Amino acid sequence: MNNRALLSFGLVLIGLALLNVSLATAETATKQPTVTTKKTAPSRDLGPVFKYHWVERVKLFREENQKLGTTRNVILLGDSITEGFNVSKYFPDRHVLNRGIGADVVGNALPESDKRGILRRMDESIFDCNPAHVFLLIGINDIGMGHKPETIETGYRKILEEVKMRAPDVRLHVESVLPTRGDFAKHNSKVNELNERLQKVAKEFGDDYIDLHLKMADDKGELKEELTGDGLHLKDPGYKIWKAEIERTLHW
Repeated sequence: MNNRALLSFGLVLIGLALLNVSLATAETATKQPTVTTKKTAPSRDLGPVFKYHWVERVKLFREENQKLGTTRNVILLGDSITEGFNVSKYFPDRHVLNRGIGADVVGNALPESDKRGILRRMDESIFDCNPAHVFLLIGINDIGMGHKPETIETGYRKILEEVKMRAPDVRLHVESVLPTRGDFAKHNSKVNELNERLQKVAKEFGDDYIDLHLKMADDKGELKEELTGDGLHLKDPGYKIWKAEIERTLHW
């Protein structure tokens, strides 16, 4: 990892430590600062930190893509949950590229000032990567921003349509949004509704649907405690489950 990438990632770690998780950042990035009183601490707007990280990650992707050979690659595409997937550790002998960016979103229905989103980086994250397979996991930050499942579905449709149009030979695997727990369990009803929609959309487009949610949910429908440290992001046991699903899908 070069110095710029280290700086960018370091800023994100600082942001996560301040706010604990990127989902909360996504919720606050579109709101006005809270008026402070004697009982209320000033809100921390970490939106600029994550927007900077988004720009730097996309630059890094462009640089990496220029060095790719002719071998076709497997792309992991998503937000911080994907960015935390250490592909060199879990797939040391495979051509797997990590195209995750912390706090990223689908990319539709955003304010004009927010230029993030999968829809705005599909060249750097898919088409310029010599892709064979794309595993897509995105949407929890959209839910955190207040987007309705039907709005997120609309963005997914745009992603799938563009892949079908520009790279019809690429196999796209739509992965269910993961369950959450703790302070984030309030989002699980929308997660469930979104996953129902994504399963139908994947079938409509002839793409795979991988139900990671089923593999990682406990009997209450929340993210299993042993898989997470904060109720949102995965620890190694969670990534091992995800790795197994990718290997099963690709017959590795």
